[in-house]
Amino acid sequence: MDVPRLLAESCLRRADWLDQIDSTNDHALLLANQAEIESPWLIGAEQQTAGRGRGANRWWGAEGSLLFSLLIDMPKMGLVSADWPRFSLITGLAVAETLASMVSSAVVGLKWPNDVWLGRRKVCGILIEQSDRFPERLVIGVGLNVNNSFHDAPDDQRQIATSMADASGGTVFSRTDVLIEFLNQWRLLSQYLAEGNIDLVERWSRKCVLTGNPVTLTSGRNETTGVCVGIDGDGALLLRTAFAVERHYAGTVRLRD
Repeated sequence: MDVPRLLAESCLRRADWLDQIDSTNDHALLLANQAEIESPWLIGAEQQTAGRGRGANRWWGAEGSLLFSLLIDMPKMGLVSADWPRFSLITGLAVAETLASMVSSAVVGLKWPNDVWLGRRKVCGILIEQSDRFPERLVIGVGLNVNNSFHDAPDDQRQIATSMADASGGTVFSRTDVLIEFLNQWRLLSQYLAEGNIDLVERWSRKCVLTGNPVTLTSGRNETTGVCVGIDGDGALLLRTAFAVERHYAGTVRLRD
């Protein structure tokens, strides 16, 4: 990873790139509890030994993937706590825009709240967490499959996951280029959000893979089944159930057969 290029060609104030770490999100959360931080601050690694996904899921990243976390201070970006749900969607949208610009032959999809697809397979997962000591600070964890191929993976993995290299017919990408493109897309979209200058519903709807489909949303011990009718302006998922159109701000969604 070319760290000097990251600092020169993006909005980053600081970037640390490590050979190995347990979890970039865990490390960034520790840094977030310091009184003073540089923001945005990127912590990346070639390998994570205890990477985390949503809930109890583990994030597995093979050689050739991009594994990193961004530590941000929302007020410094002109954002308030209420922007968190929409900011999560902005991050997924930035990944989607990056993929669309670099893998032009593939169909990019967004799966609420934090997954990005190429074709019908997951290529990226996002995990956003909040500092205990400074709630206005967020850590954005991203795992993006870039050059790690799934051609020889077990069937269960190959059916649900893909990479930029697989989707483009074997192209080898510069991970520095991919990361810089994402950071610049992310900063621009974040600025639009802070200024109130983005129609997030319209932008998200172009790529939403759930809209019009029957889904089940799991949140804790509760399950809700309905038809997805999109998102609303504050980032909530809209489900039409037998009783009403419900708004949900958190949970794990799966498409039903």
